[in-house]
Amino acid sequence: MIDKLREYLVKTKDDWNYITPKDFYENYYSKKNKKYFLIDLRKKSEYDKFHIKGSHNIFWLDLLNEENLNKIPRNKKIFLICYVGHTSSQAMVLLKMLGYDVTSIKYGYGVSPLMGVPISGWLTYNYPIKN
Repeated sequence: MIDKLREYLVKTKDDWNYITPKDFYENYYSKKNKKYFLIDLRKKSEYDKFHIKGSHNIFWLDLLNEENLNKIPRNKKIFLICYVGHTSSQAMVLLKMLGYDVTSIKYGYGVSPLMGVPISGWLTYNYPIKN
């Protein structure tokens, strides 16, 4: 197993297999030729509120169910999106380990999965850093 993990790290690109929403939109979504498969990893109830047209909803905890894996084409580039990119980055590792050509959309929709909780990090709170 450790050899598979090392192989994964060696194959990881400088971009860490991420794409920004802007780059995804400009280089894939806005093109007429849709040679990709976009998976929205959020709960169906959240997907039903809003989603990217043409995306496929597979809840991240159900991703490895055989029926869901069978829906994911092996002959297309796979993109993953979630709330802020955290879940999609974890799911990306799983699918890459299974041999899929997959990229995570960094920052996802940019929407906190928790109502009323903003997307904030260490620097947002002015917590100490070493300069």
